[in-house]
Amino acid sequence: MSKEKKIKVKKPFYKKWWVWVIAIIVIVNIASGGDEEESTTETKSDTKATETTAKPEEKKEEPKKEAPKQHQVGDVVKVGKLEYTVKGVEETQKISNVLGDKTTSGKFVIVEMAIKNLDKKERMADSNMFKIKADGAEYGADAELDMYVNDGGIGFFLETMNPNISKTGKVVFELPAEAKAYNIEVSSGAGWSGGEYEQIKLK
Repeated sequence: MSKEKKIKVKKPFYKKWWVWVIAIIVIVNIASGGDEEESTTETKSDTKATETTAKPEEKKEEPKKEAPKQHQVGDVVKVGKLEYTVKGVEETQKISNVLGDKTTSGKFVIVEMAIKNLDKKERMADSNMFKIKADGAEYGADAELDMYVNDGGIGFFLETMNPNISKTGKVVFELPAEAKAYNIEVSSGAGWSGGEYEQIKLK
């Protein structure tokens, strides 16, 4: 018998192509899946960074400032090394004494007060230590008129006060007749020793 030669028949190529296709798809999916994961992680990190940056700063509440106390007639008011007490206020259009009469078309405001020196040395008082504030305007004391209202003296004009001594006197201001409400401003001293001020409501 003649031996028949076995002929190997090669399988057609089209029967193997699907294996390669599957392999390529798997590789692509693995590669793209990793990129998506990295992209997601980066996106989350960026979002957190943005949220942290965009977070508004907490505003600190500023301490509330207390309104300055409104001093009244009769209050003891300390200004620097001096202590003031307004004892009375009088309004008039005419001032008279042995020197004669003084009149005004407005009104004279006569303020009686006591000043105490709290310093360790003598201090000089003067009428320029006092101002009246009325309707946005400022009025100075009239040293000449002080002589009309202070018995036997000239009030606080260039008056020396020793430590822990209190002196009482009167100060005169000339104001418009229409001035209805006003305060007196007192200073911590005459000239260079001044610089601190307090106001006392007179009317």
